[in-house]
Amino acid sequence: MEYHAQTNSQSTVRQAASSSAATRAFVSTLDLFKSIPTSQLSWLEKRITEKRYPKGQPIFLEGDPATHVWFVKEGRVKAVKHMPQGRDLTICTMGQNHMFGTCCSFSAEHYPCNALAETDTVVVSLSMGDFVDLMKKYPDVSRELVAHLSSRLRRMQDMRTFDQESVEKRILHVLVHLVGEFGNQIPLTRREVAEMAGTTVETCIRTFKSLEEEGLVETSRGLIRVKELQNLIDRQEEIG
Repeated sequence: MEYHAQTNSQSTVRQAASSSAATRAFVSTLDLFKSIPTSQLSWLEKRITEKRYPKGQPIFLEGDPATHVWFVKEGRVKAVKHMPQGRDLTICTMGQNHMFGTCCSFSAEHYPCNALAETDTVVVSLSMGDFVDLMKKYPDVSRELVAHLSSRLRRMQDMRTFDQESVEKRILHVLVHLVGEFGNQIPLTRREVAEMAGTTVETCIRTFKSLEEEGLVETSRGLIRVKELQNLIDRQEEIG
């Protein structure tokens, strides 16, 4: 009995050490925290919480108190805004190592949209208070955050005229954004792109067929491959 108790205790210690090492390894990959000295990462590890969410489960909802900033460790998260017309608009999709919830880090009290697990997802979170302390201590963290928020704000600015654009241009707009998130191999379906572009699946499929015929993209089950980003951008500009 005593031997088993010791074995279980040793196993627990090994698991905790492994978990701590995994957390440190993940934190060290985040651009936002690269300016933090390695010796200070243990402080950050103790304040980060990891949690799993099954596909479709909300991580936070629009109007919830903005208590944390979040980072995607595994899977995908989508930001969804409920529009006045009654439909839900997917604002963006975040993949591994991307952060979200940071739009509230400068005094906003509530999350402005819903964050949903688009796949089975693992996220880590840091309290807003600890995040603000980090920005005060390490100016580079603030600079990285400003760059991140500027990118998000530009996308929100684009969304204001989004509904007025043609379906093809909206889909191209979404694809260009997704290349920025995932690279040229986008792990999404045409249905998910249709949701982000605010169009029907049938219309999206027809548009993709045209893009494939032009040699701009290739599609397979659950994957979209953009052959050359600049060609998509040029096609956007041609549409006007």
